[in-house]
Amino acid sequence: MGCGNINPLDGFRGFNLVQNPSFQAGLAGWVHSENVSVSDRLPFEGTQVATMDINPASMYQDVSLAGTDCSPLFLSFNVVSNNQPDITVQVLWLDSNHNYIASGLEMYIKANTTDSANNGRVTFFDITDSPPPGAAFARLIFNKAEGFGESTVSIDQVILAPVGSANLLKNPSFEAGFISWSGANYSVSFETPLQGAADVTTALGGTLIQDVPIENQPSGSSYLFSFGAYAEGSVSLTAQVLWLDAGDNIIGSPGLEITIPSDILNQQENYLTYLDLTNPAPLNAVKARILFDSDVADGSRLRIDQVIFARAGSSNLLQNPSFEDGLNNWTDINGTTILGADVYEGEAAGSLDIIGGVFLQDVFIPNAEGNCFVLNYGIRARRNAGGGVTEHVIVKVLWLDDGGNEIGEGLTIVNYVRHNVGQFIQWLVYTGITEPAPPGTTAARIQITKLDSGTSNFGRIDIDKIVFGRLT
Repeated sequence: MGCGNINPLDGFRGFNLVQNPSFQAGLAGWVHSENVSVSDRLPFEGTQVATMDINPASMYQDVSLAGTDCSPLFLSFNVVSNNQPDITVQVLWLDSNHNYIASGLEMYIKANTTDSANNGRVTFFDITDSPPPGAAFARLIFNKAEGFGESTVSIDQVILAPVGSANLLKNPSFEAGFISWSGANYSVSFETPLQGAADVTTALGGTLIQDVPIENQPSGSSYLFSFGAYAEGSVSLTAQVLWLDAGDNIIGSPGLEITIPSDILNQQENYLTYLDLTNPAPLNAVKARILFDSDVADGSRLRIDQVIFARAGSSNLLQNPSFEDGLNNWTDINGTTILGADVYEGEAAGSLDIIGGVFLQDVFIPNAEGNCFVLNYGIRARRNAGGGVTEHVIVKVLWLDDGGNEIGEGLTIVNYVRHNVGQFIQWLVYTGITEPAPPGTTAARIQITKLDSGTSNFGRIDIDKIVFGRLT
């Protein structure tokens, strides 16, 4: 049995298909070479990461496609390295006997892309094509070449989950140069891409555009939008999704707008990635315009790579997700907002105190039962004084009934966030997929809890651009 003739399970499997995705059970569920181990050094989620040593290494896991409606799969994982060699990440389609049928995705991550001495971890996103007829399993493979010196590669928080469509953009990583894109002040570079062999760069700023046909998608759909950006020097960037009618006229309000201030990308050791969900497209929209507009200071440079635009199941269901309207819509203990040109997105971020605190928001969800949801956000630790700080933050999605009572837990993410002395603060990007909402669910509580820093610690955490919605 396989796609096109697959045994259905009880309900749609919209959750993370990967078993033991954060290696909290060691390497259980993963087939791996001898030089892959579990370490508690610089974990990203939970207390452990999978670490590959200097020698060539690989690990893989086969996940069943039963119950996924043969949907394309959304892929996410986090990497930090020391002297990183070349890495490849593959999704292969297998038949019911685990024999290879076709390739669904292959990412190439150039050497040193994820190197960091300051926990400047990189969260990657990608989407497979649709599984072919006969596909019953997807094999997710991480593979690295031989390193040099004290070389390690650490991988954590691996996600493979159904999504509404494949990536609808053409040439999304600029591997074919500038085909399908327009932007007079941009050029293709082959020096330091996020993934693959190319990115697009500008030292002058201006707009970068691609129009994506959506007339074959269901009317009123929402879409997932993602990209990676990196800057040398002072750069501000706005990314928008605009809707076009049959005459190429812009209609309605932007589907989304992501505003990256001038002092954030240049303080990151590596690419910083973003993910969001658009509002529903107007019924007469036949194209979506992906538009990047940058302001690049003299002597500075911006790089953009790995742009994704795919149909999703909902818009962002949170209100005031970037704290641009202060703490409106949020309930807090020891919470406040900060303003600055170094927040993750927009002009503001939420902040929790040294002694600990909570942000929470209850989100009404019609027809929640059986559905799974993606949660994504940026977070950083920030020293007030003293030495380096290590902060632990627990982020949960809790299911509520119509009386506001907790009836289940959909997701828990244990964040490990550092700020080292004398180093720029690094924003980290976390992503998770909930379990299916149980019967009786009418709302979800997004709950962010920071532990007390302790008497010898002086750390706050800032959180920004929180996204919660459906992938399918």
